[in-house]
Amino acid sequence: MTEIVQVGGAIPTRRMAVACMILSAACWGLATVMSKAALSAFSPPSLVAIQLSASVAFLWGAAAVTGKGCSLNRHTATAAATGVLEPGLAYVFGTFGLLRTSAGNASLISTTEPLLILLLSWLVFRQSVSGRTLLAIVIAMAGVTLVSGAHADAAGGGIEGDALIVLATLFAALYVLASSRVASRLPSVTLAALQQTVGLALALAVVAVVASPSVLLREIASADWPMLCLALISGIVQYALAFWFYLIGLRRLSPGTAGLFLTLVPVFGLLGAALFLGEVMSLPRLLGAVMILSALVWIRVR
Repeated sequence: MTEIVQVGGAIPTRRMAVACMILSAACWGLATVMSKAALSAFSPPSLVAIQLSASVAFLWGAAAVTGKGCSLNRHTATAAATGVLEPGLAYVFGTFGLLRTSAGNASLISTTEPLLILLLSWLVFRQSVSGRTLLAIVIAMAGVTLVSGAHADAAGGGIEGDALIVLATLFAALYVLASSRVASRLPSVTLAALQQTVGLALALAVVAVVASPSVLLREIASADWPMLCLALISGIVQYALAFWFYLIGLRRLSPGTAGLFLTLVPVFGLLGAALFLGEVMSLPRLLGAVMILSALVWIRVR
């Protein structure tokens, strides 16, 4: 085990880990806004494939420059398999959901991930969870319901998009639990590259099933350069940088503590949605946001 940890590199200081977690939250929050804008030119499967292609190229390039390569063995195969959960399933479902909801809603709902991590730790690993924690989870879920209902009323539609975001967040929570068990075995940039290569393979499979490779090529050819650049840059921000920062922090912090930094995602997401997409925070959505964030802060303080 000692040899495996040494391969993964030095453990970051707590200050560096916290800084990386804040940067990852900023990347995820702002990239959600960028992805929402890019969906005006690309279908969800195509957008995920384009974003992951840019991210995988960036990460393997960074791994080569920093000398953080790896060989294929049981440990790297296990680490890569976690990419099926996130970015694979989480972002495939999440991008479909983002098409049907607002960037602000997506950012808010994604903040329930820390509570889902605690809930899954209790259900899967039998870790003790207090009654206060369960109450916080109930309050947060009620806030999600309020946010989703307010958006559905304003849009005059259903809550399918928000439901898909919830499902994506569940896959993301499973990813955190799985990655916490392999994060120390590989350099963070290498682990992110492995996971996202698997995620890209899954995204391309979805493109082949839902549409066809020709649809992806046609959408790329018909998109103007600013929109294509937005898709590529959002992929590097949302996948490469966000995951790289997050995995660096996860080498030092526990999954529960690391997940709690995701409460900052809606701060960046809502601000970006208001500035760049003109989204308005209604009173019911604001109340739901307060319920979600209060539950998370309550858990963090305790």
